[in-house]
Amino acid sequence: MAEFNPKTVGLGYVALGSTDPARAVAHYRDVLGLTETGSEGGATYLSLCGAHHDIVVTKASEKSFVHQGYQLRADIELAAFAKELGAAGFAAQIKSDSQPGVAKLVEIDGPGGVTFQFYKEMERSVAPATPAGIAPLRLGHVAIISPEAAKLFAFYRDVLGFHYTDDIAELAFFLTCNRDHHVVNLVGLPDSRVHHIAFELRDGSDQVRAADILARNGAPTLWGPSRHGAGHNLAGYHHAPDKVMIELYTQMDVYLPALGQHEPRPWHEDYPMVPKSWPLEKMSVWATEFNFNIAMG
Repeated sequence: MAEFNPKTVGLGYVALGSTDPARAVAHYRDVLGLTETGSEGGATYLSLCGAHHDIVVTKASEKSFVHQGYQLRADIELAAFAKELGAAGFAAQIKSDSQPGVAKLVEIDGPGGVTFQFYKEMERSVAPATPAGIAPLRLGHVAIISPEAAKLFAFYRDVLGFHYTDDIAELAFFLTCNRDHHVVNLVGLPDSRVHHIAFELRDGSDQVRAADILARNGAPTLWGPSRHGAGHNLAGYHHAPDKVMIELYTQMDVYLPALGQHEPRPWHEDYPMVPKSWPLEKMSVWATEFNFNIAMG
């Protein structure tokens, strides 16, 4: 088993281009319950649990995946990391004050034109005592569609030190840099876009509450709630404006990197539950069927 020594500790933020940023911001703020922390340079920043931002929305002619941010380990220096990325064949830029909340970061264009930002620290903001809307606990992961998914997989694994934790029919691959089953999901299809962004809820009862809030706000649940095979998360999906798909989940598998397996759960099919390839029909272990094509997003 490969040594588990990832360069990053988790996904920090996702930036999206929107054709109607005011409507998109309203959904993240009023329906999902993020806090708007400011606007600068045409971008609006929204926060969960005190981070300066978890989601960034900018104006665009069509929906787009602008960039994603990952927090580096405390012992990694930005300049040294930029040199390491350069040695791996990626032109790294060190940027200062390029966005509010992050004093300095390293940016690269990765495989498939996916833009990565890496930072050490982010300013904290004060979250409201009683947030509105669904109010997830945190930003959990991002799923990316790319014709160069195999190269992206190699970058996450070989350069950033992520571990492979599962795949679905060798189409969607899951990787992690911490104890979450996955921090990123890579889908090999001709498009280049975000497949979905996932937020963790408190518990299963919040799935029902979230579905009610979404329905009242004209954003009905597209698929689920149901339990996945890979990761076993209890998940429901809906479309935010611009048809950006949002996953709301609980009970995701906990990865034990020292053992290369997932912490046992009552609903597991195998013990030990080790990384494997799941068939498409195990997208839901409850055999929940909907007309919505979850594979395409």
